[in-house]
Amino acid sequence: MDKHLIKRLFRIIVPCLVVYCLVSCSKSDDYKKYLEGGEITYTGKIDSVTVYSGKERVYVTGLFLADPKIEKLRVYWGNRTDSVDVAIQRTENVDTLKLIIPVEEGVHNFEFVTFDGLGNKSLTVYKTGVSYGARYSSGLINRPVSNSYISEGDEGWIEWGGMDLTSGVIATEVSYTDENAAEHRFLVPIDSTASLLPEDYVIGESVKYRTLFRPDTLSIDTFYTEYTELNFTRYVTALYLTNTTAPFATSASTGVRWATPANWVTNSAVKNYLSNGVYYGGVDLNQNSRLTMESGWNSTNLLSFTNGKIYQTTILPAGNYEYEVDIDDASSSGSFYIVVAKGTSIPNIESLSSEAFKYLSFVNRTGTLSLSFELTEETELSFGFVGSLVGTGSTGQYWKANSVKLKYLAQ
Repeated sequence: MDKHLIKRLFRIIVPCLVVYCLVSCSKSDDYKKYLEGGEITYTGKIDSVTVYSGKERVYVTGLFLADPKIEKLRVYWGNRTDSVDVAIQRTENVDTLKLIIPVEEGVHNFEFVTFDGLGNKSLTVYKTGVSYGARYSSGLINRPVSNSYISEGDEGWIEWGGMDLTSGVIATEVSYTDENAAEHRFLVPIDSTASLLPEDYVIGESVKYRTLFRPDTLSIDTFYTEYTELNFTRYVTALYLTNTTAPFATSASTGVRWATPANWVTNSAVKNYLSNGVYYGGVDLNQNSRLTMESGWNSTNLLSFTNGKIYQTTILPAGNYEYEVDIDDASSSGSFYIVVAKGTSIPNIESLSSEAFKYLSFVNRTGTLSLSFELTEETELSFGFVGSLVGTGSTGQYWKANSVKLKYLAQ
């Protein structure tokens, strides 16, 4: 054999033999030095942990399933600067943890570790929870109210505005007092748009409301806004005025389209439609018999007029009022006004600024228009309309009203 080859084999084989001998000569129980102090024993960890949010607290639930040796649960938070120990008494069944932990407002990371009687601990279970407090409460907004009123039938109604449902809003609580000054409360679902006050509510007594929130689906606590007092507008139309809503009753009619309203003073200027020797005006029988003034469209009828008037007179006690008119249609030209005046009639247009108590032009205006006023003593008032309208066979001026209402602000 080539002597160079022999040298190379020698250099390889000899080191391998040395290593083998060293390994073979080591003690067979050397591994035990890695187990000094005994084998590591773990207790069973808590299972199915849920951390519910709350008001400056969290509520924790969990299950102890298999390990009967568990005697204690320790919960850490705040990077282990805070903790609480809970004694556990195991039974033969699945045991449940129910734990309240007071914590300041904010997001918290929790660690859950169980121990047996020898101090052996479990692997750590990590969970995150949220606590809510003054910072969250300060951002809550009470549900808006679009209207609160007492109907003609003495029923108390609250009409609700909308809310952002992602805010956690769940309901509104209404508080009212009865005739014995006893307080009652009821909840209004957040999807309700109107609420009727119970029959034992006494008109004029206190009504207030607040809105309820749960910040998330795991919250155990409900948060409330501050109470808001409600002022009620009371409809008193039927007490002081008559024939106030379409279809308006008539005292005289052509039987075709034009008529004269019952229970309203209607001067001769407004009655500008001639039929069989009789003049009519003030009600348009078309489209639900609305209250009206109109001129034009006919060369021999519906003639132009000046200071046509439609009104009623009544006596009101002292208080705050609103005269409300629902205008369905009005021409873009002409001169016509809603009027409240002291006394038994309403003034001409040229005298409105000096003689009317309140007045409002509604040329080219539709919808609900109103005049608010305050009476310091019992007063005789006239409510109605005055207008000067010019029309020809091709051009007309007009207005149409669906209703008039009188409201009183309940204190």
